[in-house]
Amino acid sequence: MATVDWLNYLNTQSLLPPRPHVVEANQFLGERQTMNIAVDCGCGAGRDALYLLEQGFQVYAFDKDLPTIEKLAQHALATANPMLDVKISSFAEYQFPRSHLVNASACLFYSKPDEFTIFWQKMTKSLFSGGIFCGHFIGKDDVGVDENLPILTHTKEEIEALLDGFYIIAWQEKRERSSQLTGQQRYWTVYTVTALKK
Repeated sequence: MATVDWLNYLNTQSLLPPRPHVVEANQFLGERQTMNIAVDCGCGAGRDALYLLEQGFQVYAFDKDLPTIEKLAQHALATANPMLDVKISSFAEYQFPRSHLVNASACLFYSKPDEFTIFWQKMTKSLFSGGIFCGHFIGKDDVGVDENLPILTHTKEEIEALLDGFYIIAWQEKRERSSQLTGQQRYWTVYTVTALKK
């Protein structure tokens, strides 16, 4: 079981390589006749957005945290790059372009339930048929019935229902120990999902 220090993770994103499921999603998409378009949700300092830029994507990225957006904007690959469009936005407010890939890694659990519902509807509508969603969900399996958490959790069945209009390419469940999400040391189930829109 892995131990995750979320604050350290959030502060050092720019030093980390792209997430493996984003690399796999890119490889699964392969080359197209038209330019691939990607949206990086909650992009932070840009570890995945920068990788997608290097792969020739037109990248649209957003985050509501200004300091991390500034880190991304200062990266040599991002500076004045016409292939990168970065916005400061919440999940619910973001206006999605039509896209081939939407990455929502390590960010969805920071959205509020009503905000997530709006995000999910807009995101799925924006994806082309044959487009890919990849991202993380936090499991609800260890959450008490009356427990009020500052993060968004989903049951396995809820995630499966969200992905009803998708073919599952990859589904990984991992137990991780962290105190950074809620201030209390506990185990979480992290679902890493890659799915193809029908």
